[in-house]
Amino acid sequence: MKKILQYLAFINLLDGLLTFFGIRLSLIEEVNPIMDSLYTIEPLLFLSVKAVLSGFLILLSTSINFPPQTKVKVLAKAQLIFIH
Repeated sequence: MKKILQYLAFINLLDGLLTFFGIRLSLIEEVNPIMDSLYTIEPLLFLSVKAVLSGFLILLSTSINFPPQTKVKVLAKAQLIFIH
């Protein structure tokens, strides 16, 4: 479970950086309305939220011992399947 959360944190941060530069270079648009609003308000706010969320996943991965089958574990695995 720890590796799953750490991987999701890394992917989230990478997504934030690639989205930030993609929008900056006018290569892509943010389709998530919440993240688009954050980027419109302040691009660094957008990056900060992505970093804080990734940090939260890292903190969660190091501070909680999850039982073998929890809803969080199932959701995290589902997210991994969804992004691949």
